[in-house]
This record gives sequence, C-alpha cells and structure tokens, in this order.
Amino acid sequence: MKHTSTDLRVRRTLKSIRLAFYEMVLTHNYEDISITELAERATINRKTFYLHYTCLEDLVHEVEEEIVEAILAEISTSAENLDVAGCVKTFYNYLDNCNDVQKKLLCDSHYYFFYEEVTDAVLKSNAFSNFFTKTKHPDVVRSYSICITYIYRNWLLSGSSMPLEELIDYASQIITHGYAGIIQK
Repeated sequence: MKHTSTDLRVRRTLKSIRLAFYEMVLTHNYEDISITELAERATINRKTFYLHYTCLEDLVHEVEEEIVEAILAEISTSAENLDVAGCVKTFYNYLDNCNDVQKKLLCDSHYYFFYEEVTDAVLKSNAFSNFFTKTKHPDVVRSYSICITYIYRNWLLSGSSMPLEELIDYASQIITHGYAGIIQK
C-alpha cells in the first residue's frame, strides 16, 4: 500500500514513521522492532501508526516495493536482453550505492526475509521472464540467480577484500561459465 496523501500532516507523520523505522533497522534485528518503540521514536501515538499501517509488515512491504522498483529501473534493460554480466554489474553497482539501511535490509541475515521478498519480486517481474521461460527448469535457474546476491553479501561481510569491478568480473565469469570460467590455468 503506497501512501500518496497530499496532506502535509500525513506526509510528515509518514516520514517520521519511516525515519524511525530506518533508525531501528540500523540498531535492531527485525524481531526486536516493536510498534511501541517505533511510535515513540517517531513521536507519534501507536494509534496514529495504525491509522496508516495495519502492522509492521505493511511498512516493510512498502519499503520492499520501493526497492524493487528502484532495482528494476536500473536492471530491466540488461534482464530483457538476457545480459547476465550486465545484470551482475548493474545490480552490484546498485547495491554498492545503497545507503546503510538498504544494505542492511538486503544483506544482513536478520533481514533475510526482506531480501527474499525483494528477490522474488524482481525475478517474477516481466523484465526477468525470459530468463525462466527459455529454460526447462525455471526453479533451478531462479536458485542460480540468487547466487548473485550471495556473492555480493559475502564480499561485503568479508570487508570488501577486492575492488568492486574485480568482484563484478569474477561473479560474471562464474555465473556465466560456471567453475570452469574461473579456474586459474
């Protein structure tokens, strides 16, 4: 449910809720976020929160939709052209340019459900339909596609031990050519 109110008070309240949620994402695991604390941080009453969202998951879903839209705006052309290397490059650059909240939501194991929802929506989009309709086993291809994010997440968790461009090239090689594409000869 995307909020589009033009009422300044409503927009301020929604912004306050969003900012409080972002602060909590950076300091809490998802299961530790409560509506009570979120409302306190947003300087609103719990009832005010419930005027705009039926539950915390509604707010999370709104954020997921925005991230999916942003990813698809960046990656759709590469996906439609079945350009795996282009998808990897665009996606990694997108992730690298994310703010701390977005990185935590997409890369932290405590927010795995968030990453799963975003990934599922991106891979089910029209832009990615060719990746799956041209294969005999789309579920296997989907699983393989998820590896792209795992590679980035591990790189991030390991302290970004190689330059991003090298990671992009390496991940593209292994995804397009398998293990044979990265064996040193």
